[in-house]
Amino acid sequence: MSCRFAESPNLAAFWRNIMQRKTLFSPLNGGAQGDGATPRKNLFDRPSPAYGGQLHDLYACNPADQYFPRKLNAGENQDVFFTVQLAIDALRDSGSSINSLPTDRISLRLGYAPPFNPASINWLQHTFFIDQTLDIIQKFFPGAGPEQIEEVRAQLSTSLPEPNPYAFISALGCVVSSWTAHLLGFAGPAFVVDAGGASAHQAMQGAMDDLLSRRSDIALAGAVQPPLNRAILQGLAGAITFSRAKTLQPFSRDADGTLPGEGGAMFVLKRLKDALRQGDRIYAIVRSTGIAAASIDQHQRIPTPERLTRAISRAMHAAEVAPGSIQLIEAHGSGVPHSDQTELQVIHEIYGERKPGQPLVGVGSVKGNIGHTLWASGAAGILKAALAIHHRVLAPNAPVEKPHLKIMSAKSPIYLLTDARPWIRGAKKSPRRACVSAIDFTGTCAAAILEEYPEDS
Repeated sequence: MSCRFAESPNLAAFWRNIMQRKTLFSPLNGGAQGDGATPRKNLFDRPSPAYGGQLHDLYACNPADQYFPRKLNAGENQDVFFTVQLAIDALRDSGSSINSLPTDRISLRLGYAPPFNPASINWLQHTFFIDQTLDIIQKFFPGAGPEQIEEVRAQLSTSLPEPNPYAFISALGCVVSSWTAHLLGFAGPAFVVDAGGASAHQAMQGAMDDLLSRRSDIALAGAVQPPLNRAILQGLAGAITFSRAKTLQPFSRDADGTLPGEGGAMFVLKRLKDALRQGDRIYAIVRSTGIAAASIDQHQRIPTPERLTRAISRAMHAAEVAPGSIQLIEAHGSGVPHSDQTELQVIHEIYGERKPGQPLVGVGSVKGNIGHTLWASGAAGILKAALAIHHRVLAPNAPVEKPHLKIMSAKSPIYLLTDARPWIRGAKKSPRRACVSAIDFTGTCAAAILEEYPEDS
């Protein structure tokens, strides 16, 4: 596995930040536009978050380390380089080098779909934006001649990164997966998956299909959320409730919304028999995934409980496990009140009221540490759950001052993980098991069941 999130350049730092309950939010440039008391004139007066879990310098990658054959261009989409770095780091963590792998038997499934990237913005600036700017200049300065207008065009163009033959192509989402595969020599299937916050689950399902159908022997699955900008955040503010606070507290009764985050994670998957034969380290077994297509309450613009219930039930059915065998729920837990309420409602319906002697199920959300990483949010949850299984620790949640009343109820089957706890396994035939849920703002819901492979098996 590999990752890069806010103040988390690798797996060790990511796990350490979680265990220390760190909230890794920093001020966003251009955030907190407008205030709730000022009447809005248009959509661009809509408040955007002031804080987020940002990558900063962790977004930068070393071309020499990635075997790139040419010089980087500022007008190209840098997301492909970030993705390649994640893939290289994940392969290294698996104990493999690119040169030692059967590259014709490696597939790649990547959750990725930013609305804008440096390449698309730069291309628009060189075309539409410059043309529109010149039209405005001609309206305000009708006496300007053709030569003066062309001089302005040349000056504007010079001020922008110069595009090259790769610039427009690199703006296309599909290129990120295909070029990553090309640069690393993979000859198996390579796809971009867009299921919003459920993209990692969908990518993992595709990777499992590649392995089980024997289209590949090694499958990489992951998701990436590149750096955010004001245009993206203000656009998403129409569908996502952003918090005005400096930190994010999932499942808090006082939560007023979510905070965005940036980053990505990559997973190296193999068939279990192959991994055992080759002596690989196994973080966790992916037993199943369950995905339910979008269904949104049109009044509150939130996923309906029925779809999340269906996604979790499908995952449990495919894994042939009962709810009581799952000791950890790494929840979507975004801090958006209606979404958190829906998720808690579904969990209570699946587990039922707590009965005397029934063990509680631990619940947490990594978004309290690194923010809602949008397209990579499902990947962050899967990563946290896999590390918890690997370290045999029920990892703590980021601080929550006032947990939701549904959690605090004496009849609740769940509890919020406020402190790290040793993950004690019961019977030998009852492995440590986790459910990771994801809810996209479009309404698509997903769940994955992860399980340990006991060393004494």
